Amino acid sequence: MYMVVSRWNLKAGNEEQFEIRGKAVRQALRQIPGVTLCEAFRTGDHAIAVLGYADEAAYKQITQDPNGPFEKLIAEQGLEEVSEWVWSERGETQN
Repeated sequence: MYMVVSRWNLKAGNEEQFEIRGKAVRQALRQIPGVTLCEAFRTGDHAIAVLGYADEAAYKQITQDPNGPFEKLIAEQGLEEVSEWVWSERGETQN
């Protein structure tokens, strides 16, 4: 599995909207073929997203196309209006 762990800072006063929009994004991501895991948790004024993909090719197909499903979901839900992506770590899982 190809894993991605990302940090998102919440914009002040937008915590409730972030929760609503983030939940919608996660629910939609779980329906995309190639996504094998999609979870998130809050800690302080930021959120951590943990996503698993079938492999690196699926990750690239889903996330790296500017017109692909990931970018469309982020834009449709306005996630960057209520939060700011900070960083991501990614790689193949170790068995």
